[in-house]
Amino acid sequence: MDAAEARDLLLAVPGITEHDHFGKLAYRGLTAKGKPSKIFLTLWVEENRAVLLLNLEQQADLVARHPGILIPVPNKWGEKGATFVELRKAGSRQFLEWARMCMQLAGCA
Repeated sequence: MDAAEARDLLLAVPGITEHDHFGKLAYRGLTAKGKPSKIFLTLWVEENRAVLLLNLEQQADLVARHPGILIPVPNKWGEKGATFVELRKAGSRQFLEWARMCMQLAGCA
């Protein structure tokens, strides 16, 4: 999978919107009250990576089960659950499943 396919998958989910976030593409959904959620994922097009905003438990579990595909971001955000996805190594179904996990954490309805 590449960044373009990841973008298409995300935008095909009802309620998901795309925004600029410090030069990266960022994605939000809608809360139960119809308001924009927190950002749940960013897409790094040139690097062919995404950043999932997981909790620490999810991050530890998924990184252990998918080494080389999922990598904690090597900074303070990574210490809070931010996790790189190497898109070329990830399947589209898998990626969408992980994105949905992040959507739930962000409060998407």
